[in-house]
Amino acid sequence: MFGKEVDGDVRIVLLVRLAAGAVLTDELVGDIRSRIRTGCSPRHVPALVLAVDDLPRTRSGKLAELAVSDRVNGRTVRNTSALANPQSLDAIAVLF
Repeated sequence: MFGKEVDGDVRIVLLVRLAAGAVLTDELVGDIRSRIRTGCSPRHVPALVLAVDDLPRTRSGKLAELAVSDRVNGRTVRNTSALANPQSLDAIAVLF
């Protein structure tokens, strides 16, 4: 999850990698939102749920959420050399 800045407001976006053959349907998005609302809180429910092929990770395997946030919000991504798959940021940026 990360925040996408829109007109001075921040909207929560959830990027998901689906299992092979799975499709991100409206029903699945509704289920995801419902589980987040119940398990966390209503303020954590994402405004957008988008499917992606890959998520950026560091060389040690940690998700690089700040790199995604920086890229989609037009900021310079710092330390891309620490990413195992920096090309995933390009694919995500196309969505915005």
